[in-house]
Amino acid sequence: MDSLKTLMDKKQYDLVLKLTENSQDSLALFYRLSALLATGRSEDALSLIKNKRQILLANPGVLMKIHIELLCLLGKFDDAYSELRYYQELPYENQETEELLNSLPKYIREEEIKQYKRQEVGQDELRKKLLSKNDVDVLSALDAVRGQALESYLLPILNILKTYPKQLVRTFALLLLVAKKYDKKVEFLHNDKIIEVVPNALDEPFIIPGLGNIEDLSSLFQNEYHDPSLGQNAINILSSYMVYIYPNKIEYSKEELLVIFGFIAKELLQSKDNDLAKMCDKYNLNEEGVREEVNKIKAHLEDF
Repeated sequence: MDSLKTLMDKKQYDLVLKLTENSQDSLALFYRLSALLATGRSEDALSLIKNKRQILLANPGVLMKIHIELLCLLGKFDDAYSELRYYQELPYENQETEELLNSLPKYIREEEIKQYKRQEVGQDELRKKLLSKNDVDVLSALDAVRGQALESYLLPILNILKTYPKQLVRTFALLLLVAKKYDKKVEFLHNDKIIEVVPNALDEPFIIPGLGNIEDLSSLFQNEYHDPSLGQNAINILSSYMVYIYPNKIEYSKEELLVIFGFIAKELLQSKDNDLAKMCDKYNLNEEGVREEVNKIKAHLEDF
């Protein structure tokens, strides 16, 4: 076992894990447990405790301390209380173990309060960002809310939908509610007009009627222009425009999509081969009408 201690001291955790892979020795398993924790494999550490608990109970004080602290670190406070009850029912002859056992309820409660306070601070920071007038702050906060309960942030999000100056930010707030399957009617400032929508009833944003999703169009642009950079730029522009007009959908034909967004992409890349008349003629499209659409989209994306 001295070799395992030496390896732990040298932080050679992977080697410790390899050497203890099939061990049934309590000390070796404690080294394995320590190595798992040192490498951030918390769930694997919990599995080890569950599967090898009877062996690890050779040192109950160390085991219960590691187990309860790990559960608290992961925010699994209900599990911590449940496991504490398990340990309380075991017989102990060591006074130090008894004292540790008696101190653990207070420890769990204090850790629970600390995490709650940290969550409150984090929520306050997110709410402040949602109320900011800085686009980056608001967008980052909207992204962070995706992994949390919506209710704590609903009022500032509803406010963004109706009043935030940038259409992009308003739309991303709406898309958050769509992703969260929010099922109540909300007011949404769509360009210059307030509309009422139920996010849960809206389609996903990147769907083009009759043509599928935007990924399906990538090969169309590639087959047309034989230029990966141009094709990707055209898709990016198309994606941005679809976000801008959401919850409305694009109603262009496949040919119109290829010409309009291919032309805009070529302009941005300063391509010399960018003859709109020629492109329209190839697909029998009205050049004047296509140019009007190009100018409309470019104007919208400038505001984007």
